[in-house]
Amino acid sequence: MKKRATHAPIFIETQSGVLVQSGNSSDFTAQDSSSYLAVKQRGIELQELYQKNDLLISPTSYLSKLIGDTSSLSDSWLCNDHSCDTALQLFSLSQLDRVAKAALPLGVSVQSKKYLGALLTGSLDLLSREQSKAKDTLWELELWQVLVGMGIHASLEEPDIVVSFDGARIGIACKKFYSENNVSKVLSQAVSQFEGDFDFGIIAINLDDLTPANTILKARSMSQMFEVISQLNDSFIIKHERHLRKYLEMGRAISALVSTAVIADVPTTKPRFFNSRQSTIWNIPGLAIDKEKQMRNFFNAVNAAHA
Repeated sequence: MKKRATHAPIFIETQSGVLVQSGNSSDFTAQDSSSYLAVKQRGIELQELYQKNDLLISPTSYLSKLIGDTSSLSDSWLCNDHSCDTALQLFSLSQLDRVAKAALPLGVSVQSKKYLGALLTGSLDLLSREQSKAKDTLWELELWQVLVGMGIHASLEEPDIVVSFDGARIGIACKKFYSENNVSKVLSQAVSQFEGDFDFGIIAINLDDLTPANTILKARSMSQMFEVISQLNDSFIIKHERHLRKYLEMGRAISALVSTAVIADVPTTKPRFFNSRQSTIWNIPGLAIDKEKQMRNFFNAVNAAHA
């Protein structure tokens, strides 16, 4: 997995024309690809995990389709017979890779059964723009695994994820947006979830379903791909900054993580098709000294994982 990080202050212009810093923005990008055989094997392991948790993947479910498409594509490549290969199979493989990597670490437990069952509730088509419990749950699981992959202790518990870091207890409320209507309402709901004993909260916003339906991102170069995804995150932040500021200034949530994942096609790279996620951490200045220190330490850990 390839990773990168960039950082920049946020400035606004006052009525007198003076630029003042209003916040900070940091972009973290991860791109990932796996061999066809490796993803097929993950699909098999995912089926076994469902069986161990006494759950059945319906043959008519989208998850079953992803597993079937991936198996067919892998087998055809092993047999050097590409006559029936399709781009849709390749996109299924990319989607299954995301689902399996997020779900396999769940293991076998009552809690695992709840999350695995939720992944079967509604559409799991990551290229469609249909709202579902399955895609909401996938965002929670993916972020959980992103944090664990950074060496951060993260667990699946209310509000959605809890991070124990540097003596601080951080609550993370995960919100997946399917439209830009009612942004204020969704942020308000997120803040209301921080009722536990947390040192501070982070609102984790997923924008995957605000990208065009049934499309992948084609870019001439990696730098262009980074720029396009970054602009998606930045545009959302700029457009809804007053809402973010309103709820972050309340104190319970002090930062927002805005994330977008796409299937990218960059012809100059090998492989040319891969999953890419870019996350932007946005926070306002002027935090209390203790929270500023905790947030800075958390930020440094995320940054180090992308070095």
